[in-house]
Amino acid sequence: MTSAFDKLVELVRPPAEPAGDVDWTGVETSIGVRLPTDYKLLVETYGHGQFDRFLTVYQPVTPFLTIELSFQARRKAEILAQLRAGGREHIPFGEGTLLPVAGTDNGDTVYWVLHSPDDPASWTITANEARDTRWPEFTGGITDFLYAVLSRQVRFPIFPKDFPSSRTPRFRPMGAPDPRRVAIPRAQGLYRDL
Repeated sequence: MTSAFDKLVELVRPPAEPAGDVDWTGVETSIGVRLPTDYKLLVETYGHGQFDRFLTVYQPVTPFLTIELSFQARRKAEILAQLRAGGREHIPFGEGTLLPVAGTDNGDTVYWVLHSPDDPASWTITANEARDTRWPEFTGGITDFLYAVLSRQVRFPIFPKDFPSSRTPRFRPMGAPDPRRVAIPRAQGLYRDL
């Protein structure tokens, strides 16, 4: 049986250069949980970049904090706590059960649902649109989710109708940071030299 990861690689060609090794122990220590194997394989194969010019998987190590997994985990936990405390939005998942894994250009966040924090293979996916209160769910991990959405087998309700695009979905690597484009994120404290 072909795995979702293999199907994803067949559908969306990864960059020619592998992303490289990651200190997963350090990353997991920083976040406080073990991460799913399919996520690790995804990051090591694709690295920094965007799927179909819209969806970015958060990275374990990156100079851009806006797409760094541990930074996003802290930031989204703060935002969810504020929403719960304010009573403005019903979040159908308990505190500490959501961990962000990806984001979109529209400001939407894709989360893992940590059904059992000690068993990352049991985690599923949900997402929340930046200006909506829906929390649609997807049964499966991040590579299952990416393949299902990018192959158009699943129409995820918070994504715009033109995602994925009508052409074959692509992955666009981020590449080396352009010094001219990092000045503003650096000034905002959202960029650090590695």
